[in-house]
This record gives sequence, C-alpha cells and structure tokens, in this order.
Amino acid sequence: MIVRIPQRTQTDCAICTVAMLMVALLGETYSYERVLQYSRTYPQVNTDGKFPAWWETYFRDEGLDCRYCAFNGLYSLPAFRGSLVGMLGMKIPRLDMGHIVAVDECGAIDPADNAPDHVSVTEYISSRTPDGVIFPDRWLAVRRPAV
Repeated sequence: MIVRIPQRTQTDCAICTVAMLMVALLGETYSYERVLQYSRTYPQVNTDGKFPAWWETYFRDEGLDCRYCAFNGLYSLPAFRGSLVGMLGMKIPRLDMGHIVAVDECGAIDPADNAPDHVSVTEYISSRTPDGVIFPDRWLAVRRPAV
C-alpha cells in the first residue's frame, strides 16, 4: 500500500506522486528529495514547448515497467495486491492547471494539502467531477518487471 507524501509546493504533485510509487515498489531510499534531484536531470520542456512526462523515462531508468492503460483498468488494481500501482492525471479547468495522484489497490492517494491518505477510486473521481475536473481516458500503470 502506498504511503502518502504531501505536496511541499503548489506545483510538485508529480514529484510527490513519483516518490510515492518509487517507495511502494523499490523501498524507502526513494525519498521526495531523491526524486526531486533526479527529476532535474530529465527534460522538463520539449523543443516544441510541450511538457514531456519525464517520469516515464525515470521509471524505466530505475528498472520499472510502465505503460498506459484504459481508464476502467483503475478498478482492477485491487486484484494486483500492490504489485501494480500508477499515476492518474487530471485537468482542473477552473484553476487552469493539471494535477496528478497516485493509485493503488486501496484507491487514490492525493498529495494535495489536507487530502486523506486513501480514498476509493470511485469516491475520488465522483468527488472531483462535480468541480469540473476532467480525467483522461488513460492512466500510467507502473510495476516491477517480471523476473
């Protein structure tokens, strides 16, 4: 089960979420500080001005498998008993920004201030959509590679 790492700034949800997944899959040595340090070595903006998902390369560089899955696959996470975790992004139009949370067999783990440790995926999505939050049709699944 993922342990929540709270945000330290308004825009570090990706760092927190990546660190949560790394600790869950590879252990305590993957702290917020370590992920923050390594994130700086990956391109944050492409030449075309777009923001790449640097964490995909980071996960692979650290020996993890990751791939995008259909949105409804979130509801299958309990069957993996913690061996598969992920990142769920969203757009928050009223704030003109995005946000990323971790997901595991117990639900969504939001790094935002005052968020609970775990909320079921269904409850999390249901609580956010009335505020106009838009969820994509895919989420990033991450796991240790099969031996």
